[in-house]
Amino acid sequence: MWAALEGFATIGIVIAVGYLLARFSAVDRGAQKALGDVAFVIGQPAVVLVAVSGADLDLLVGPHVAVFGAACVVSGVGFAVVSWRRWASGRAEGAMGYLATSYVNAGNLGIPVSAFVLGDPAWAAPAILLQVLLLQPSAVAVLESSPVGRGRSVVRSFGTHPLVLGGLTGLALNLTGWQPPPVLWGPTTLLADLGIPAMLLAFGMSLHASPLPRHLSARSVAAIATKTVVVPAVALLIGLAAGVSGASLRAAVVLAALPTAQVVFVHAIRYGVGLQLVQATTLWSTALSVPIIVAVGALLG
Repeated sequence: MWAALEGFATIGIVIAVGYLLARFSAVDRGAQKALGDVAFVIGQPAVVLVAVSGADLDLLVGPHVAVFGAACVVSGVGFAVVSWRRWASGRAEGAMGYLATSYVNAGNLGIPVSAFVLGDPAWAAPAILLQVLLLQPSAVAVLESSPVGRGRSVVRSFGTHPLVLGGLTGLALNLTGWQPPPVLWGPTTLLADLGIPAMLLAFGMSLHASPLPRHLSARSVAAIATKTVVVPAVALLIGLAAGVSGASLRAAVVLAALPTAQVVFVHAIRYGVGLQLVQATTLWSTALSVPIIVAVGALLG
């Protein structure tokens, strides 16, 4: 249990440091965007490259992976459609809403939560791989092809995005078994270590530069409810309908109940869209996920 709580505490403390840096003007207003850009272009691709290169690809095959992925896609697309019809959201807003409601924090929180609730941190590995190799790049390709991006085709955006290139490079290293020499691998792992802290600090700075409103918009409330309640509920229903049970069903629902990942905020900064929606969903889903994950673990244990 302490491992999971430490994961939440670590994230909260680093976010608080980012907030205090901005609150006391230790950094200027451009620091948030600079950190976000560094994380987007260098940090996050390096994180993906290192993670995929050493991952057990066999973990991608399993019923809990299919249930988790289906629940995320169905719920995220459902929210995007409702957002488009109800609040007249454009393509970019829809893609950002999709990420905010379906892309979970499978790394920083997924690993300790899997260790505590599921008994093995390896359960989180498939969620990480599925997200970084497929779910996130496909949504980012839509953002790139929208007016807030560079107007490229979805296919071209997918194939040239730093995140995709990092994932493909890591996959190539994994499949070939080649270990780059230390002179190359050392800087790569160092840049990977930069990625997550940069995202968290930038998120904390944003809470001072663009504080959450006292009254959340209906769209933000819907996004929070989708991430915290709908996604794990859909995972449970899909799993039961598909005949999944036991540890696999519990793993799928617990992973689906993880909160929104901070990397979604990096995309919000990069493309200048959905900032307050992502802030609200990330903050509130992180707070609300604790009792939900504990309840899921107890009920399906």
